Amino acid sequence: MKKLKYVLLMVIPLFFLLLTGCSKMNLSTTKKEYSADGLVAVVKGQAKNYDKLTYTVNGKTQKVSVDGGHFAISVPVSTKDQNVRIKATNGDKVETKLVKVKKAKALESYLTFAQTYNYTLLSMGQPTDQLQLITKNGIFTHKKSDGTEWYYNVQDNQLMGIATKFTYKDLKSKTGQKNMATDLMITSKLLGADGKQVLKDFGKQTKNASKNSTKTSMKQITSNGVNFNINLSMKEFYLYVTKY
Repeated sequence: MKKLKYVLLMVIPLFFLLLTGCSKMNLSTTKKEYSADGLVAVVKGQAKNYDKLTYTVNGKTQKVSVDGGHFAISVPVSTKDQNVRIKATNGDKVETKLVKVKKAKALESYLTFAQTYNYTLLSMGQPTDQLQLITKNGIFTHKKSDGTEWYYNVQDNQLMGIATKFTYKDLKSKTGQKNMATDLMITSKLLGADGKQVLKDFGKQTKNASKNSTKTSMKQITSNGVNFNINLSMKEFYLYVTKY
């Protein structure tokens, strides 16, 4: 009987110690530094056994969504390096991770781009599609009268990147083709790229992509330092315009 009590006294604490170890809070990231991917840098990692998970960047704190223990945080890139502090809490226990989002090159001054863009559209008889001249830091959406949506990442009045999406259905209609070509031509020229060459290369890429349903991206198009990257999905494609 004494031996049994002795064994229990030894085993029970060990059992609870194992339970504590199994429920230990865990926070990790895939990298220490992240670079731009489109308009943002995506910080990825894992979090387990936490009550609350947040991240702080540029003085602003937001909650992190977790799916199956994995998380992804999208941080709009800037001309400056940005520190991202990820914090997991469980009662009085706290664990943090600090990662860096590396700086990227801006396209040009946002105000300069917006003013020239608005003037161009006015001269084309499109007064309803004007861009706002003043905007806060972050990504905003500009919906045009033709139904297309354009996304602009602006940081400290610097235009970091532009993105849009088109459905394959749009490209099958003459109106859709015209709208896409006009928008891409205007954007390219305003940023100093060769609009005609960009459209020509874009046409070749989309034609080749239609023959290969397994492709998820196209070869980068570069004109005068401006990069055009295209990602493909089942029903639409996404276009990113950057200088990085």
